[in-house]
Formats: sequence, structure tokens, C-alpha cells
Amino acid sequence: MEQYAVPNKLPSVEVNVLSHWKGRLRRLAQRTEPHAQPKKKRTSFRKVISFVSNARLAERDAKRIKRNFLKHGVVPRRTTEYKANELVLVLRHRGKKLIPNKEVMKTFVRLGLQHQRSATLHRLTPEIIAQLKVVEPFVIWGYPNISVVRELLYKYVRLRCRQTGVESKKPVPLTSNKQVEDLFGSIGMLCVDDLVHEIMTVGPHFDAIRETLRSFMLKDPAGGWKNPQHKGKLRSIGGEAGFRGDAINDLFRKIL
Repeated sequence: MEQYAVPNKLPSVEVNVLSHWKGRLRRLAQRTEPHAQPKKKRTSFRKVISFVSNARLAERDAKRIKRNFLKHGVVPRRTTEYKANELVLVLRHRGKKLIPNKEVMKTFVRLGLQHQRSATLHRLTPEIIAQLKVVEPFVIWGYPNISVVRELLYKYVRLRCRQTGVESKKPVPLTSNKQVEDLFGSIGMLCVDDLVHEIMTVGPHFDAIRETLRSFMLKDPAGGWKNPQHKGKLRSIGGEAGFRGDAINDLFRKIL
């Protein structure tokens, strides 16, 4: 009869409460975490209106360039408005999705402004003035002060330098004075302050330094543009583009 006896307690299974609690938390996290949106496939389809607008823009640029150079000549004469051989800072503030005249694109490459919100330093010459006239609706330029130049070199500088004997395709950030000494020690530059002095004075080694520096990739000014609808108009007629002189430092205080 013992084989038919009912046990005093029901059979039980050992349960690890901690592992069950961790599992519930893990499943809850999986339900609440944001899922990555699937990438949309790019298509080559373009609306007809985009071709029409780009063609009109290219035609307007061609007429504007022809009008400027018929008025001033291919290389403009020196005027009292500009300071010869002065340091100028050029910012490309618009033109990201536009396809303007081919001459405009070539001039952007010569100035080192292939991307929107990029900036470069140049020695002001009649040739540079002529190039700025070609891309005038797309750039802002003027005379930077030493604080703006120093902040650009300390925060946004990117170098073209050789590593292990191979030209680096990616920009190399400037992180130490050792890089300055390796690149410019032969011309007496040992630290970033030496570069700042040489650039501000537009010294004899300015061109060698400028060729080693890549364009500065910046951002829009804090608070946005005052006239976002008129970014392509010249500053003299209420827009944002064109020559600003010393007033460009006020703009760069908002950008930097």
C-alpha cells in the first residue's frame, strides 16, 4: 500500500528570483529603447523645376560676372576701399545645394571653399579681389583681428601633413606644438603663437603656412542670420554677403 501513498507536499521547482527579475528588466529595455529608422534608398530622380532653377541661377551668375569685369576689368584696380597685402578672412555662408556657373565652382576650389560654412585666410591681392567678385553672393569677407585668428588656429585648424611618408587624405588636427615644429621648424616656427604672428603680419612665410592649412569647417552664427531670406544680397543693400571690413569680427564672435 505504500506505493499508492500520496506525498505530503506537492513537487516543487527551484526558481531563481534574481535571474527572472533581470530578464524582465532586459525585455522591458528592449521594448522601450528607440529603434533605428531604416535608411531611405537614394534615388536619382530629380524634379524638372530643379533643372530650371539651376539654369536660371547659372545664367544670372554669368551675367553678374560679365557685368563686374566689364566695369572693373579682369584684375580690378587698387581702390581705397581695400587694403593691399592685408590679411583677409573669407567665409562661404551659402550655396550648399546650388549648382551655379562652372566658373563659380572653379573659383571656390581656388579659394579653398568647396563646402558651405568653410573659411580660409588669404593675402589680399588684386587677383584675390577678382576671385571674390566672382563668388560675391556666396561669401562674406573682411579683416580679422588677432583674437579671431588665434581662436581659429587653436580650435578649428586642420593640417595637410605627411605621416609615415604618405600624404594623409583625412585632415589632421593640430594638437601640439611638436607638429608645428616638425612642419615649420625649418623656417623658424616652433609653436602656434609663431603661426599666429606670421599670419597676422602676412609675413614672408605666409603662403607656405596657408598651403599647409586646410579650410576651417565652422557653424552658423549663434541666433541665426539676421536676414536669412537675403543671404545672397550684398551687405550694402541690406543682405549678408560681400565685404564687411573690420565688422567681420562681430560675426565671428557669434560663430566661434
